[in-house]
Amino acid sequence: MASQSKTSNSLPNSSPDTTTFAFSKSRKADHPLAGSRLLLLDAPGNIHSISFRFKLLTDTYFDVFATLPPILPPGPVAVLGFGAGSAARLILELYPDVAVHGWELDPSVIADGLSGILVDLFSKGSVIPELQDPNTWEELIRCLRKGGRIMVNVGGRCVEAEDKRRDGDVVMEDTLKAMHQVFGDDLFVLSLGNQKDDSSVALTGKLPDSDAWKKVLPKSLRFYVDMWAPFSC
Repeated sequence: MASQSKTSNSLPNSSPDTTTFAFSKSRKADHPLAGSRLLLLDAPGNIHSISFRFKLLTDTYFDVFATLPPILPPGPVAVLGFGAGSAARLILELYPDVAVHGWELDPSVIADGLSGILVDLFSKGSVIPELQDPNTWEELIRCLRKGGRIMVNVGGRCVEAEDKRRDGDVVMEDTLKAMHQVFGDDLFVLSLGNQKDDSSVALTGKLPDSDAWKKVLPKSLRFYVDMWAPFSC
């Protein structure tokens, strides 16, 4: 059985109803997450941050986030939905010269002049409603410098919400449709795993040349480049 330690606290700038729990899984546990430290978000216990003591990559969407900096113009990268810093840790380890800025739940507080934005905003086990509003994406575009991009954890059927009416698959589709209204054909989706129940990540902007993108990535991340597909309503 995994050994666990647990703490409970509210994230900065988050709703008082947003509760997080930190767990450590023993390296001796017979589990894919053995040896990890997890930040679980809200009552359903969706994973919002993960780190391993003896390895860098996580085999989760955080690794996809780490493919973004090489295709951005120079400038700071924002992580909107910072959690325990899993995305920032990966980026700073792989790209030490990148400046990372972190915010929590409120998209309106983000700064201007960013080269890229990573969006990982969940509350009560669901992608926040603001991300199903095209106006939110219009606001975020204005924070980007020329050539900047946004990469988004849009969730999926595997995401369990406290409100059962907010089906993860439906919320994902509504989020992508709102993004499509703003980005049009410059919107791509990567589905993690081989099953429809897996979560997805979205990317804005023209898809880069795959060979050029792979050359600037660590070998362990290159296979993600071929997994992107255009979004179609």
